[in-house]
Amino acid sequence: MFCPECGTQVQPEDPLCGECGGRQEPAPLAPPPVVVEARKGRGENRMPDVKKPKKATANIQLDPGTLLVDRYAISNRVGGGGMGSVYRARDKRLADRLCAVKEMIELFADESQRAKAVEDFRREAAVLARLKHPSIPTIYDNFIEGGRYYLVMEWIGGGDLAEQMRAHGGIVEEATVAKWAAQICDVLFYIHTQNPPIIYRDLKPANLMLDDNTGRVMLVDFGIARIVQSTEKGVTAIGTMGYAPPELFAGKVEPRSDVYSLGATMFHMLTGSDPQDNPLLIFDFSKHPRPSQINPAISVEMERILMKTVAHKPEDRPASALELKKSLEDHLQRLEAKGVVPQPSRPPFAAPGQPASGAVSSNPSAPREVRPKVPPPPAAVSAPSAPGAGSAVEWVFCGHCGDKIGAGDVYCAHCGSRQPVLGSAGPAGSARVTAQLVVVGTSDMVKPFPLNQDSLLIGRTDPHTGIFPEIDLTLYDPETKVSRRHAMIYRQGEQFLIEDLGSVNGTIVNTISGGQIKLNTKAPRVLSAGDELKLGGTVLKFVTV
Repeated sequence: MFCPECGTQVQPEDPLCGECGGRQEPAPLAPPPVVVEARKGRGENRMPDVKKPKKATANIQLDPGTLLVDRYAISNRVGGGGMGSVYRARDKRLADRLCAVKEMIELFADESQRAKAVEDFRREAAVLARLKHPSIPTIYDNFIEGGRYYLVMEWIGGGDLAEQMRAHGGIVEEATVAKWAAQICDVLFYIHTQNPPIIYRDLKPANLMLDDNTGRVMLVDFGIARIVQSTEKGVTAIGTMGYAPPELFAGKVEPRSDVYSLGATMFHMLTGSDPQDNPLLIFDFSKHPRPSQINPAISVEMERILMKTVAHKPEDRPASALELKKSLEDHLQRLEAKGVVPQPSRPPFAAPGQPASGAVSSNPSAPREVRPKVPPPPAAVSAPSAPGAGSAVEWVFCGHCGDKIGAGDVYCAHCGSRQPVLGSAGPAGSARVTAQLVVVGTSDMVKPFPLNQDSLLIGRTDPHTGIFPEIDLTLYDPETKVSRRHAMIYRQGEQFLIEDLGSVNGTIVNTISGGQIKLNTKAPRVLSAGDELKLGGTVLKFVTV
């Protein structure tokens, strides 16, 4: 059967699509119809006739070794979604030159959606063909084969900035962010000064890649970039919530809109707090913590630059990407004068067959306990103790509701949940380990999560709201399908129970006996050795030791 949302093939028993997360119907669905004959005579946006359209859609991904137009040999798939994929390939006519092949498949039941996708794909080819900048990948070719559109471009092998964030442990050093942001400003100023100007509109870590040869940041995916005429109004609001500026949703777009998105990207890299978790409101610093309150390591100068860049009104932001670039370069010079230099990029994945070496943070799947975390805002770290006491109260966060409580509190004052009791023999985490959770589906050497407390929160770290789960799946959840407070696992005697906390994508238990159970909220289930837990797109195996 096929997912009705994205067309990806799924198993009949899967409640959710593994590609897009869409909920599946209980009855098997037929593959999305691709009726080529019905589209004849619809104009230049018509996809080419294909004698065997079902073959083009049934096997959505190209197999390694596939040869396109007798020239491009597919090596492997490196990314993509329901509309198509991105492949690493070799150009057989040019000495096996490495290249990236971007693909779009016609899997649209709605004609307007198909036309929009074709328009975006063609726009990307047209935009890239006319641009020449060291931070924009070179386009080599574009063609249609087997009912699919293809775009061939320069291969960028260093991974995107989202992968770099994971490789750095969730947060990137200030000097490195300043260096990367200055390079991004340079390419933004270049496209903004074209005649007419080009507004990128979807700047975010996933659309910025590092060239592994030059170390330069590259701007990729021009699918929704817009060539804006000086008289144009009512531009369609397209972008990513949290990174898109307020004016974009009013149908207005200008160069400073990209400046805002760059500021949101810098905020994410410097604080580890994803703007998508609290779109639009996260940059209201009268109600939310300033960057340095989330990460005290951020300097006063960088915070000033950052807050100006994400100002609500365009006129309060830097006048241009060039102005922001100069501010960042001046700040970088001051940092280098103090001996602070940008850190080299880190490989997003260990080489096949080789464990990551050197610093543990060079591996995105590094053990959780060595992964640096951002401390909570200063006000949440300590507070004056009662009169007459000579020490400060130590604050921690409740694993159930995430609110601040005293380190010695037995129950949370906010939600009433009992807190883990630490033994006198050692610090937290020193209890006898009788079970652990093992990450499934990764080839990297990943240390299991020991179940060494009475209760442990499973989810994603969010410094902005002060949520630091004991079982942190941030590194294993690139598509953020795991909720910040996804599930709770706790011990009762010799048994362990799993409980869903109202997560968006649910918690599914694949039992050792072969059954599959989706947990209801606040309905605990006893785990058996060998059970697998599916949280969003991440799978953990329950193992007794």
